[in-house]
Amino acid sequence: MIERKAVRMNLYHIQSTVHGINRVASFLEDNYIGIAWSGTGDLEHTPPELWKEQLVQHYPLDEAELASTLATLHMFGNLMQDGDYILISDDEWTYVGDIGDYYYDDSAGSEEDLICHRRGVTWLGRIPLAELNDKVQALQNDSAILAKFEYPISQAQLDRGLAVSITAEATNSLSTGVDEATIQTALQVLREALHSEEEELRIRAATAILQYAKQLINP
Repeated sequence: MIERKAVRMNLYHIQSTVHGINRVASFLEDNYIGIAWSGTGDLEHTPPELWKEQLVQHYPLDEAELASTLATLHMFGNLMQDGDYILISDDEWTYVGDIGDYYYDDSAGSEEDLICHRRGVTWLGRIPLAELNDKVQALQNDSAILAKFEYPISQAQLDRGLAVSITAEATNSLSTGVDEATIQTALQVLREALHSEEEELRIRAATAILQYAKQLINP
């Protein structure tokens, strides 16, 4: 059984190229993130002490690769928690998501070109790469498949970028027929929420406003 411990909210970056294929579009459209090594089986039903045995059986990994892969599996299956944040990137944008629980999806099989180790994600918004601060850019430039932000999440300053993105999208939605008073009220709530001392509250409040605006557009 994967361990579940109450920890503070953390931020991670995951490489979006899996099996040589860029998965950004798939991750965004299907609301998940994932990693390779499906041959280990479901991490929730495979004791961690057997992960190494499964990897050796299925993959030609040297000692360094084996250690790195075990660390990635541990981070993905055990260290990440529901409510943590994840970043993925394309050439222009960084996408910010709220991570859900781990699950093993072998509905299409467990061949090596499939992604069975998954976590659900609620995508909150996107930030231009150029607007990320130095600490977050360093995280994104980490060559590891999965990397953790080693500072308090407030130092990522993601709420600022998300607020600008969400405000722009909500404002643009006026042209589609959403009631202007409703949008302006929502934007006012967003502005007030941004003064909260809690980073998570600031991000979630901004996200809720955008989701509400989208529901008005597409009921």
